[in-house]
Amino acid sequence: MTGVDRPDETVGAAPAALTLTSTTSSVSALPAMTGLTGLTGVTGSTGGSADDDLPVGVERRLSAPPPLALLLGRPRSETVRAALDRHGCACTDLRTVDVLAGVSELPAFHVLFVGADAVTDDEGVRLVRELHAVSPNARVLLLAGPDDLSPPLLVVAMRAGISDVVDPDDAMALDATIGKVLRQASARADRVLAIGAHPDDVEIGCGGTLLDHRRRGDTVSVFTLSHGAVGGDQQDRMLEAAAAAATMGAELMLADLPDTRLDGGVDTIRLLEAVVRLVDPTIIYTHSRHDQHQDHRSVHTAVISASRRVPQVFAFQSPSATNEFAPTKYVAIDDVVVRKVDLLRLFDSQRDRSYLEPEMVIAAARYWARSLAPRARYAEPFEIVRSLTRPLQRAVSQVVDESRPTAPVLDLHQRTAVDA
Repeated sequence: MTGVDRPDETVGAAPAALTLTSTTSSVSALPAMTGLTGLTGVTGSTGGSADDDLPVGVERRLSAPPPLALLLGRPRSETVRAALDRHGCACTDLRTVDVLAGVSELPAFHVLFVGADAVTDDEGVRLVRELHAVSPNARVLLLAGPDDLSPPLLVVAMRAGISDVVDPDDAMALDATIGKVLRQASARADRVLAIGAHPDDVEIGCGGTLLDHRRRGDTVSVFTLSHGAVGGDQQDRMLEAAAAAATMGAELMLADLPDTRLDGGVDTIRLLEAVVRLVDPTIIYTHSRHDQHQDHRSVHTAVISASRRVPQVFAFQSPSATNEFAPTKYVAIDDVVVRKVDLLRLFDSQRDRSYLEPEMVIAAARYWARSLAPRARYAEPFEIVRSLTRPLQRAVSQVVDESRPTAPVLDLHQRTAVDA
């Protein structure tokens, strides 16, 4: 937010049957777990497209993170890591029984590999279930060979919500399983684009919703059209925006249009169209037209024109929203509301803004949750600009295949003459 005076108004399923994925018949015994000893690091390459794909005038400050896998217990991680690396997937080891204390701080992940030593008792079952709750759409796989499998282990694994078993010594099966998991995750994931006028706008308006998208395995891109020069030091604000995007696990793109003088004209529309083509979003979040801030209204106008082929477009509330803001969509953020508060704390240059105070953020979320009661205690509100029941058949980035047959064209004049 920047540029005008603003009011202080803010805004377990049952486990499936286990299946064994393996093409070999032998495996060495897994070492016994002596205790998990910490979050030991992340490996893997960064995601995101090359900077030369960006439209002129747009800078990528942070690339999208690569897919992430978690390793729990003491599986033979060398073969697993090698397979993950071939698929461009990062990897994090969890080696402590006290990891539950930091579960809420874990980033969203696509797959959780569980060593047979990690699910030997009720504590292991609880740990796996808590980890799965962080990313409910992630796949949970038991790493065990045929010689390790026993009826008691399978029963405990099913209680933990594990539905698949893969042999870590079977390189082909492991590689095929990881590839299948990542393809399925990509196919079902939404591509989310949040567009704001200034650093902190989208985090205030829909930060909880973006965190929940990441939690569910969706990809998130944030596009901010100005550096927010009127509202503080530009470098500070860009660093804060990058820190917030990293916390969310989002890609961050920045333009440098003049703060407080944004317009919704053709140049801004073309810039947004180029970003929309690049991201190819299934969902866009942006400003509402019911806003006192001229930049916010301009961005809304330009986004509506630039997002004609995007199936779902929603407008969030800003602290400068007017009384005409009339939401009809509410997103429950119970699981991430504390993380949203922490996210907004990253904007230290704006710490004097009352709408960033934790009490105000929580109060606003509680207020809007009244529309979801008793199903949720915290929510974010949105105006529905467009909401199709299913994605468009043709993605924004695809080109019409002129060679495909088209439906016949009926000559209405000829039909009328025949009928007569």
